[in-house]
Amino acid sequence: MSALSSFIENPRNTMYDGEDNDEKILYVIRRSRITNLSWILLAVIMFFVPFLANPFLRSFKVAGVSLVSIKFVIIFTLSWYLATIGLAFFNFLNWYFNVYVITNKKIIDFDFFGITYKNITETTLYNVEDVTSTISGPFHTIFNIGDVFIQTAGEKREFDFVLVDNPGKVRDIISDLVAEKRDHHGNN
Repeated sequence: MSALSSFIENPRNTMYDGEDNDEKILYVIRRSRITNLSWILLAVIMFFVPFLANPFLRSFKVAGVSLVSIKFVIIFTLSWYLATIGLAFFNFLNWYFNVYVITNKKIIDFDFFGITYKNITETTLYNVEDVTSTISGPFHTIFNIGDVFIQTAGEKREFDFVLVDNPGKVRDIISDLVAEKRDHHGNN
């Protein structure tokens, strides 16, 4: 499985701060890769804007002299591409590092916003009370993308896995792990 996958089963060489010694990461889940199409398309369009804008800017002339200097066009173009790269990089990092992790003991939600803020929420499988998945809209139905809502008895009452691939499978995985944990706990 690729590190860029939106659903990674039994990831190798993966760990997180606060992981218990006897804990094993079973799944790493991200938003569906198809949800990246909007910002990728925007970045592609932004890439071509200078090819259209620069000749237009250079066309403004008075008495045969361009009103927009070549120096301005170069600075505009470099600034535009820097902004385009920044937008693409920010959106990629946002997709890549906002993950949901399911271990043999816990569910962890890693939320990163930019490079200056992160929020990590976790609950034990034993605290999970209900797991629901939803798919809404024709686009999500066609591509089997939806949300998984996990009700818990913990401090954070609900975990939301937003826009994940195959939400029914994710719901079943969590429900099976919770049932297994409760059966195992009840037998001890």
